[in-house]
Amino acid sequence: MSIGFPNRIAIARTDSIGDVLVTLPLCGFIKKHAPNTQVIFIGRSYTKAIAEACPFIDEFVNFDFKDDEQLEADAVVFAFPDPQVMQWVKSKGIPNRIATARRKHSWIYANKRIWFTRKKSDLHESQLNFHLLKLFGVLNIPSLEEITNLQKLEPQVQNPIPLVPNKRSVIFHMLSKGSAKNWSFEEFSLLSQVLEQNNCHVYLTGTEQEGSVIQSSFTPNQNITDLTGKLSLAELIAFIAACDCIVAASTGPLHIAAACGIHAIGLYPNTRPMHPGRWAPIGKLYLNTSN
Repeated sequence: MSIGFPNRIAIARTDSIGDVLVTLPLCGFIKKHAPNTQVIFIGRSYTKAIAEACPFIDEFVNFDFKDDEQLEADAVVFAFPDPQVMQWVKSKGIPNRIATARRKHSWIYANKRIWFTRKKSDLHESQLNFHLLKLFGVLNIPSLEEITNLQKLEPQVQNPIPLVPNKRSVIFHMLSKGSAKNWSFEEFSLLSQVLEQNNCHVYLTGTEQEGSVIQSSFTPNQNITDLTGKLSLAELIAFIAACDCIVAASTGPLHIAAACGIHAIGLYPNTRPMHPGRWAPIGKLYLNTSN
């Protein structure tokens, strides 16, 4: 049943992969309650594959090519209030532009502003985003149990990496570009030894630059396959979906794994705002540990 959503609504989130992943439940919620509403996602090139893998998104608008992009929407929700994006959206004449009221630029570029705080809230990041749907009659924040059914990725390419047969496949995403606290290489090495004794094969993922750092301090063996720098984002989604488990800090691949329905073991500190209560991966199978 529709709860007041317009014919075309855009969600703008132009920051990192993990941030985009915890915003996707907004798209799932809209599609659940207003299936005829066209959901547009405004993002950047490096998150395009995420939007394409989300079955709740009808159209992707790439802000990196904003001069060539058309934007036709009745409303835009700024889940990430980037001033440049907000200015561009306003220039397109979008009639309803919704953002948090706590940013100065929201008073310049948005015309519908919602008062809420992220810093002091006990809600998960994915729940906090729902405050921005109040204009459409969404007054109750969904529980995390409800949100798990609104979070889904469907790989758009075939998994390019054959898995070692007859072994459980475990991904180590060992670095986070400094965005999250993580284990040391020594701790990951100790875990790899335990997994080797329990019929598991480990796969390392990350960028080519991260791979150079990892290779200088972490030595793969016959039970560890180094895939750093070898997968596009679309291929990474497909590979993660084919595996059994991932171990990572609060990074994009951890959230991808949860959305794909595999076990996502998150490494988190207990300190705010980085704790799992705020940033736990959303999916039907996940486990969070604190370090």
